[in-house]
Amino acid sequence: MNPLHRKQVRSYNEPGHAHELTFSCFHRLPLFSRDRSRQWFLEALESARQRRNLDLWAYVLMPEHVHVILRPRDSCYEVRLIRTALKVPVQRAALAFLRRDAPEFLDRLRDEQPNGEVHYRFWQRGGGYDRNITDPATLRTMIEYVHANPVRRGLVSRPTDWPWSSARFYEGMPGKPLRMDPLPVLDG
Repeated sequence: MNPLHRKQVRSYNEPGHAHELTFSCFHRLPLFSRDRSRQWFLEALESARQRRNLDLWAYVLMPEHVHVILRPRDSCYEVRLIRTALKVPVQRAALAFLRRDAPEFLDRLRDEQPNGEVHYRFWQRGGGYDRNITDPATLRTMIEYVHANPVRRGLVSRPTDWPWSSARFYEGMPGKPLRMDPLPVLDG
């Protein structure tokens, strides 16, 4: 395999499908270890939800990646535009902050292209991961999987202990930064 080959995310823009999206930070750096960067992502998520007409069903912000489960309400949509709406505002805010307040950190985000061009990246190259979800039972399983990320990593004992997740919303607990949209009703 060509080492310069970049893996592309495959997205299927099917009406009614939910999407479990995963994005990693550049070089898996823990760029979401600060409240300010977490807040940038939550603001981008809420903005994308409104501008792209999305149902938001779950999220978790880990130190070096994020998971989001959402469903476009429109019958015609493009996941690539949703990814852009989520990722670009965070990258812009992060790079502006670093240029102003921590320029010495910028070198860790430096990505020199084979042609010599230099870019500074918050996100890993490529689109991330996109899994279509069509079945309500699978949706529930994926939400539980996403919420369990901090537990599997050993960051907390229970999903609801992690404040940067929608797990608290589903338990009716305070301290949930974003409200979730109603889930589809399961048959049986």
